[in-house]
Amino acid sequence: MDTDVNHKTRALWLSGVLHAFTHLYQVALLPLYLLIQEDFKLASVSQATLLMTVMMAGYFVPSFPMGVLADKLNRKKLLCFGLALNGLGFIGLGLAPNYLCALAAVVVAGLGGSCYHPAATAMVARLFPVGTGKALGLTGIGASVGFFAGPTYAG
Repeated sequence: MDTDVNHKTRALWLSGVLHAFTHLYQVALLPLYLLIQEDFKLASVSQATLLMTVMMAGYFVPSFPMGVLADKLNRKKLLCFGLALNGLGFIGLGLAPNYLCALAAVVVAGLGGSCYHPAATAMVARLFPVGTGKALGLTGIGASVGFFAGPTYAG
């Protein structure tokens, strides 16, 4: 019984931490727009902000298919895959030699990030059939931590 409780608690905490990282990297670009514009020698800051728009499109467009996958595949593996893909996208962004490569990298990052919500929500709901709202509320704290820490971390 204790092992089951420990497993659920650990999964809930890790889900919250992953939620923080998912959203931290989404907003990490915000304080970097002017530097991105300068580094890529872009004509306007709007081209730098397009990176965020493209990343968010890469995040929301595959959300429904990710939900279907979360119902068919191992959710932990889907979360790990998403984390790896998101990380690779941001590594690619950091190493991008030009603007087109940066755009491709944020699409990859967005695709990785899109794995989180369907898989984590389904996993937490399954682990906590009683107190589901409380458990989801706790993982939701991770998003707020990420939204707060991202610009601070990057800026």
